[in-house]
Amino acid sequence: METSIYKSENYKAEIMKLYNERLEACNIEYEDLYADTFAGKTHIIATGSKSNPPLIILHGINAGAPMAIESIKGLNKHYRIYAIDTVGQATKSAETRLPMNNDSYAKWVKETMEKLEIAKAPVIGVSYGAFLLQKLMTYFPEKITKGIFVVPAGFVNGAFLKSMKKLTFPLIRFISTKSESKLTAFMDAFYSHIEERDIAFQKNVLLGVKVDYRRPTLLTAQDVKKLAAPVYAMVADDDIFFPGDKALEKCKAIFKNFKGSHVLKNTKHIPALSIYPEIENKIEKWLAE
Repeated sequence: METSIYKSENYKAEIMKLYNERLEACNIEYEDLYADTFAGKTHIIATGSKSNPPLIILHGINAGAPMAIESIKGLNKHYRIYAIDTVGQATKSAETRLPMNNDSYAKWVKETMEKLEIAKAPVIGVSYGAFLLQKLMTYFPEKITKGIFVVPAGFVNGAFLKSMKKLTFPLIRFISTKSESKLTAFMDAFYSHIEERDIAFQKNVLLGVKVDYRRPTLLTAQDVKKLAAPVYAMVADDDIFFPGDKALEKCKAIFKNFKGSHVLKNTKHIPALSIYPEIENKIEKWLAE
């Protein structure tokens, strides 16, 4: 029997409470859907009329569907948005962690789409969600009508020494001291603006979850040679995890059908709320092309 990814039921309960609060703060009408997949029960937040065309979004590591959906929630006027909670992370989906070096995650996304009766759709991959989108592009490219990457993983990694100084050492100091000042020093490397809810969430995830620190494998042109869908990418100019300029260079080199890019200025890996309209407007234009 597999052990839980949570270190205690109290941590799990607190993370689910913060998840629900973030979802309610989106102030949208939504439905909680569940799909039974080979990886376990998968939770999906759906918003927008059922008569609207589908739009799928895949969230960042342990961020959960609410954090992904809040930056594009206005698109529910024109699309039926399906924000899928990734399995094996601090979400409402099953705690199953899948292999990263084969087609497992692609099969899981594909099966989730099929349970939602979505034959194909535009898919947005945010941060770690970009890695999931890349897997779908590699193994089941016919499921994608447009691929949109936002601050994407899976193309390049940040500089080792800079990551050690800004991320690894501050994280170690926080884990050993549990000091909030050490936590905010760690978060400052990748949050453009830190809110109280962000501090509470990161604290509970870092202390209460057996975090999966595996790095996404990097995409190659060979992986996506069968992809016919147009591809777009949005990056941040101050992203310590996945440097924006290098990620864009890689996208342009890999995708024969790369159609557009956008750089979020003066922005770290996690944008401030004030940047959300810019993100939503650009994605809306790409979807309409």
